[in-house]
Amino acid sequence: MPDQAQFHPVKYIKALCEAFINTGGIILEDCLAEKHDEQDDVIILKTSKGEIKAQHLIYATHIPPGLSILHTTNAPYRSYAMAFSLKDENYPKDLGYDLIDPYHYYRVQEINGETLLIAGGEDHKTGHEEDTGKCFSRLENYVRKYFDVETAYYSWSSQYYEPTDGFPYIGKLPGSKGKVYTATGFRGNGMIFGTISSRIISDLIINGNSKYENIFNPSRIKPIAGFTSFVEENAVVAFHFIKDKLFKEKITSLHEINEGEAKVVKYEGDSYALYKEATGKVHLVKSTCPHAKCEVRWNSAELSWDCPCHGSRFNINGKILTGPSVMALQRVDPEDS
Repeated sequence: MPDQAQFHPVKYIKALCEAFINTGGIILEDCLAEKHDEQDDVIILKTSKGEIKAQHLIYATHIPPGLSILHTTNAPYRSYAMAFSLKDENYPKDLGYDLIDPYHYYRVQEINGETLLIAGGEDHKTGHEEDTGKCFSRLENYVRKYFDVETAYYSWSSQYYEPTDGFPYIGKLPGSKGKVYTATGFRGNGMIFGTISSRIISDLIINGNSKYENIFNPSRIKPIAGFTSFVEENAVVAFHFIKDKLFKEKITSLHEINEGEAKVVKYEGDSYALYKEATGKVHLVKSTCPHAKCEVRWNSAELSWDCPCHGSRFNINGKILTGPSVMALQRVDPEDS
C-alpha cells in the first residue's frame, strides 16, 4: 500500500511532553509509582520520591503494578528489532508484515542522513526463551534471506502485553472506586492504542463517559472470545510457577558456576539467581520475583533476570528494569554466602 503514514515515535512523544508542560503539566523522571490509596476525596500515590495527591490517577504503563485481574488477562512478550544498511540501496517503500509464526515486519527510517531498513519480530513470551541471543540471529538470517544486507548497525528488544481476547484494556481500573484508570494490553501497537487511550480516558474524566468505553472496558467479561486463551495463559503461569519451584540445580559452592554463566540454583537451602562475569566477579540475588513469587529466568542477550509469569525484569544486581514488580530482587553479598 503506497503513501502509508509513518510516525517517528520519539519525536511524537517529545512533542506530547512539550505540549503537556506548556499547559502546566509536570513530568517527574526516575520516579517509581509503588502503590496508591484511593480515598473518597483524594488519591494518594506513594512513589520512590514521596507522596503525590491527585483527584484522578492513570496507570499509562505496560501493565499496572500490584496484583489484579489484568495480570491474568494479559501475557508479557518480548519482541526483537534490528537496523540494516543495504548494498543495493533497494529499500522498500512500504511497511510490510509476513504471516509466519513468529511473525516479522519491516520498515525504513532515515537516521543521521542515512536510510536504514528496520526489521523486527521473533516474539516470544517473556522468560520463555532459553537463549535470547538466538532470536537476534534468526531475525538477521531472515532479513538476509530477502534483502541484500551490507551491515547490521543496531539491535534491541522491547516488551509488550498481549490481551487474551485480542483487545486492549482502556478505562477504569478493575477494583477501583472509579477514579483510577489504566491503559494496557496494546499488543505492540502503542501508536494507535496509546492515542485512543488518551481520548477515552480524558472523556471519562471530563464527561463521565466515552462512546468507546464498553469496547475497551478493563472489567469486561468475554466467556467465549477470550476464554480459551485465558485458561491457556494462566495454566502456563501455574505450570512454570510450580516447575521452577521444584526443579532447581543444587550447588555446594559458587565456584561450580563457570565464567560468563548464569543460573537459578539451590544453595545452602535458599534459591538464588547467580551470574558470574568473564572476570570471575559474582552477582548474587534472591531468585523469587517480589510481584507474585515466581522464579526469574536468565535473559542472555540483555543480561537480565526476567519473570516468566507477569513480565517483571531485573538487572544482574536485582534493580527493576520493568514492572509490574515495584520491588527489586534482594541482593546478596557472595562473601556472606
